[in-house]
Amino acid sequence: MNRSEPRVLLVDDSATIRYAMQNRLQSLGCQVQTVADGAAALAAIRAQPQALVLLDCFLPDLPGHEVARQVRALEQQDPQRPYTPLIGISAEADAAHVRLCLDGGMDGMLDKPVQTADLRKMLSLWCDHECGEEGAAAPPREQYAHDLARLFLSTSQHDLAALQQAHQSGDLATMGKLAHRMKGAALTMQRGEIVALLECLEEAMQDDDDAKDAIVLLLTSLEKVLAANAAPG
Repeated sequence: MNRSEPRVLLVDDSATIRYAMQNRLQSLGCQVQTVADGAAALAAIRAQPQALVLLDCFLPDLPGHEVARQVRALEQQDPQRPYTPLIGISAEADAAHVRLCLDGGMDGMLDKPVQTADLRKMLSLWCDHECGEEGAAAPPREQYAHDLARLFLSTSQHDLAALQQAHQSGDLATMGKLAHRMKGAALTMQRGEIVALLECLEEAMQDDDDAKDAIVLLLTSLEKVLAANAAPG
């Protein structure tokens, strides 16, 4: 592996976050592979050494701390396997969640939205990779920014439709996963009004029967916000 281009594995179930962070990591001089779930992450780690893994803590199939536990088990079983630095990325920053991830075998945590300065620090610490200032300062290309905004809108609309369906069937677990994924994407896009609605939705889902009307109103509000973003003009 070329030390000047460290191999970074990015694991996140949000297509928006994968696209945005891949672009940023490449601008910092990294070779980037992206996957959307824990099983694919484990397969990629088994297949070849990774200089750094950025690991979402809430994946659709395995929680991030379980992926970390399995990676550390692989390393114990094979002493010749190089150590894989695992950095959790999450929109949840409470102490209990952070401790769960660290106890699972992660080496650190970054809050969403992940900042370029934090990526630079991780690359320097774990990959001995110093990034030039131009990587962080360069504005996004017009086409990239346009594509990212379109991707965010389309995936958010898709997730909202799935969220509404899960609500109709009373599937709170699926609702929670979808709301969390949407919130991570909205944080990355700096869409504060969508983040606020999703945080209210997550809180309302904890209240069960007492918040049924609130959940309906919040889902309707999300639909209106996304529809307004889709409207031309």
